Amino acid sequence: MNQNKTAFIIIAYHPKLKELHTLLARLAKYPTIIIDNGGTLTLDDVGRATLLSQSKNLGYGAAANIGIHHASGIGAKWFVILNQDILFSEHSASELVSLLRKLTPCVAGPFSAGLDQSRWTTILPSDRTDYLTGSCIAIHERIVGKIGYFYEQYFLYYEDADYCVRARNAGYPLTHITISGMAHEESASLGRGSRLHQYYLARNHMLFVRRLAPTPVKFYEFFRLLKTIAEHITRREKSALIGLRDFAIGRFGMHKGRWA
Repeated sequence: MNQNKTAFIIIAYHPKLKELHTLLARLAKYPTIIIDNGGTLTLDDVGRATLLSQSKNLGYGAAANIGIHHASGIGAKWFVILNQDILFSEHSASELVSLLRKLTPCVAGPFSAGLDQSRWTTILPSDRTDYLTGSCIAIHERIVGKIGYFYEQYFLYYEDADYCVRARNAGYPLTHITISGMAHEESASLGRGSRLHQYYLARNHMLFVRRLAPTPVKFYEFFRLLKTIAEHITRREKSALIGLRDFAIGRFGMHKGRWA
């Protein structure tokens, strides 16, 4: 068995076929698995890639977990999870695979991000590497064996930060790597500032803090909750307020309600 075998996992949701075909062409030499959230793709759309079609949108974490489980079954040692709109040059994939073969078990990726040290909100982009964004994140199989899979209750946003913090807490490094010809616009899928974007960020930030933040950050964030609510009211971010409400009542996963 190739101890350095790398599998690419693309998380797709109603993708633009032209962009998807371009990405698949860049990955043609490597095992590639597409998790089709929503089941809109056909075998003709994905060529030689493996298509794992889902009847509904499971979210980033659940889709990534399905892909990792499948890739593990074909003997992959590195799992590279990609957003459907990631941009690759002709040489990006081979450069990434070559770099991964030289690394010890870690979480690696080309897009580093930081955490505000007072509140543990995300900072993108950042010179810090507090976590690596899920738009392109490589995970060694040994880490999955140690800490498990992505936490699925986030549905979208913060699951990459959660995974990286857990990996680091377990003693594995976070490695920022530079890949030429690779680019991604964060938050493009929902639209920065959209209602869903505000909702998931507000709700999931609180979930992330509760799960993994140091005790001083937990105290600070929960004691300033009234101020956080006032800030959202001032900015007329009603969907963020709904996100905070859903956090308080334990409603996670995909947002299914109406905007009140």
